[in-house]
Amino acid sequence: MKYKIINNSSDGFWEDGKNESFGLGKDLIIKLFKNIITIESHKAEAFLLRDNKKTKVSIEGKIIRGIIKNKDKLYLNDEVMIEFFGPAKINWNLWMGVFVLLMIMTVIFFGWKKRTTTNIENIYVSVMAEIKGNIDKSENIKSIDPETSLKLLNEAKEKIQSLKDNKIHENEIAEIKKIINEKLATGGSSDVVSYSEVYNTKISDTVDQKYDKFLVSGETGILMDSTTRKVVEINLNSLQLNKFDVSKEILNIVGLMTVNKKIYVYDGQYIWDLNNNKTADLGEEIFSKIYNWNNSWYLLGQDGKIKKYSNNKVDDWTKSEATVNNLPVDMTIDGTIWVVSSEGKVWHYEGGKSVAWDQSARIWSEKIIGISTTANSDVIAVLSDKKVYVFEKSSGKLVASHNFEKVGIVAGQMGNNNQIYVLGQDQKIYKVK
Repeated sequence: MKYKIINNSSDGFWEDGKNESFGLGKDLIIKLFKNIITIESHKAEAFLLRDNKKTKVSIEGKIIRGIIKNKDKLYLNDEVMIEFFGPAKINWNLWMGVFVLLMIMTVIFFGWKKRTTTNIENIYVSVMAEIKGNIDKSENIKSIDPETSLKLLNEAKEKIQSLKDNKIHENEIAEIKKIINEKLATGGSSDVVSYSEVYNTKISDTVDQKYDKFLVSGETGILMDSTTRKVVEINLNSLQLNKFDVSKEILNIVGLMTVNKKIYVYDGQYIWDLNNNKTADLGEEIFSKIYNWNNSWYLLGQDGKIKKYSNNKVDDWTKSEATVNNLPVDMTIDGTIWVVSSEGKVWHYEGGKSVAWDQSARIWSEKIIGISTTANSDVIAVLSDKKVYVFEKSSGKLVASHNFEKVGIVAGQMGNNNQIYVLGQDQKIYKVK
């Protein structure tokens, strides 16, 4: 870019043609390089006139750089006017150097991008292999070790988070995340069928019964319809049946018990046998569960306390500090007493005192309906309305879970040889495989 001085009324103006610089003493120093102008101002001011617009282009104590165009006019303190003209001379060597540099940078960028994409793909393949391995292992062991099965699924869920920024396989990642969440929501065992049908009660009923109580004693199952007052005793091997009616003199049916092959019912105060004989008066307190052990009745109160009926009187059995802290649901006896609460916590008692028991898993999201074991068993079963959970007595470890979501569970108990029987909501009796 070239310039010419149109007007000069300042005594302090100076010009250095060799270095393409000019100014007003030391108050204003201006340098021109091709079409780039540098303005260093101390006291004087500079204004640029472009397209009939006049703009101040100097700041005291600052250095300002800008681009000069053809026909631009520069005013120095309104004492000197300079006009610029002609295009800047193109430095082809410079532009060729810039072009080559851009080409090199482009090659480097695409090489880096390719390596990055390859690295992302390798990470995706590796992590997905680990996730699918966890899911497969979880599936294989979910019926025998549901605790480890759930742990594997949670590990897979954590691993999937490492791929959250992967935009290449978004759909595949979303799908595998959905599968993991579905399995976690159902305890990792949504499609396990680990039971078989023993008996369909509808085959033998002349009227449509709705059995709501179910007990097991050895190889014998006992069913009761509290509404029609019908009781059915069934040999779970031969399927031979015996049927009984509960006397109408027994106004309410709260509980069903069996002792030494005899059947008893509880009406909220008295225990009756099926010959219409009162065998015990338990008083006015209504108990959630009644269980007989060594010819004594153990009574689970709605407040979590356990009482004992023997010698025609009711006495406290649990100590005051050994009370279930939340709503008790059921109890079972194997020489010691086990109680399950509405929150799925199992309480263990010996001699009226609570015994520490490290329960490895709690069943929070399901309705708890029962607990069962036998004196000869090394496991204890906790039943919800959907599943049967089996815990090891010695360690509290959850060793198995059995999914009954397709049929639902009304009640269930353990018989001989750890065999667990369940009354389904479809009124069929099942046994856990």
